[in-house]
Amino acid sequence: MRIPLQIFNIAFLALQGTHAAVLDVWKDITSDKDIQLEESGASSLIKHLDDALNNVSVDEVVADANHEMTVTGGRYKWPETKDDDEFNSESWYPQGISSSVDAGDSKYNKNHLFLVSWYAKKDEEKGVRISFVNTNVSPPKYRQVLLVEPTGTSSKPSFKTVRVHAGGIAWYGNLLYVADTNNGIRIFDVDHIWKVKDGDGAGRQSNGDYHAYGYRYVMPQVRQYQSHGDPKNHDYTYSCLALDRTSNPTSIVFGEYYHVAQGDNSRVARFDLNSTTKLLKVNKDDVATASKVFLHGNHRVQGAITVNGRYFLSQSNEDVPSDIIGFTPGDKSAKEYRVFPPGAEDLTYDKAADTLWTLTEHAGERYIVGTAIKDISS
Repeated sequence: MRIPLQIFNIAFLALQGTHAAVLDVWKDITSDKDIQLEESGASSLIKHLDDALNNVSVDEVVADANHEMTVTGGRYKWPETKDDDEFNSESWYPQGISSSVDAGDSKYNKNHLFLVSWYAKKDEEKGVRISFVNTNVSPPKYRQVLLVEPTGTSSKPSFKTVRVHAGGIAWYGNLLYVADTNNGIRIFDVDHIWKVKDGDGAGRQSNGDYHAYGYRYVMPQVRQYQSHGDPKNHDYTYSCLALDRTSNPTSIVFGEYYHVAQGDNSRVARFDLNSTTKLLKVNKDDVATASKVFLHGNHRVQGAITVNGRYFLSQSNEDVPSDIIGFTPGDKSAKEYRVFPPGAEDLTYDKAADTLWTLTEHAGERYIVGTAIKDISS
């Protein structure tokens, strides 16, 4: 059940109040060439886990959805019932968002899907899970899939959970990019989702069964990108990320989260993608270098994306509505648009609807929400 854009405009009318922000002009520091990522090889254990486990499709996962959302005030709301309360839960916190629009592959567009990452705050050993949300049904439904990293040997392949913040995700073809804050990126593959047995713990058990803390499905890490080189100032912080299909070539944009006390060195960086492999473009040494970097100095950035050359940053403001900061290279200053509820996080763009989407993380205020690009571009 996809919500008409006009409903979102009505829903956010009380929050919107576009105003110019007096911010320093963003500084292009691309020529420093000091933000780099080194690509690892593909995991050799995937084929062995494919043999050991039942490999299921995205469609099968979606058809097996076991949670329901509601639509209220033009927003997708996480369940808030006695038996299923993810709206108020302190155990898991939602962070990243992407969609089947980002994926772009027709086989994933049978239904319109949002993918949302959550990190385990209470039981950290459970790591990260991804919600596969189908908005084409009424009410919207979803299934959780636990992210795992292959371990073990070819004769006894196993896996462990992935303990990262997952502050941003991007679904491109069969690959899911997940931000690994202090290290770079983890890459997962939606063409290798495995069904496991119900039980405690994660990975291969002594009897040969596989468990995932009670989750029915797991999705494996297939490779990663790690920070490379010796930056002039300090390592880049991969706080959030988003896919940009409006750029040429298609690219991924990364934002940094800085507290005020950390200074004004926050940046936004773009890496170009290979349209065939769906991976970052790298040199002969398997190193990718950011193709565009701006120093902007804004604090509390939770999401970053570019749409048709314009940069958008989501900025959290504790318990008051969140801002979108918009900047087009060449402008004298950026602008702020107070359009999202408190706790706005990662960003994703739907070109057909010309809508920018986010999700909110605060317990008791958890939604997937969108706003029209035209309302944050003037």
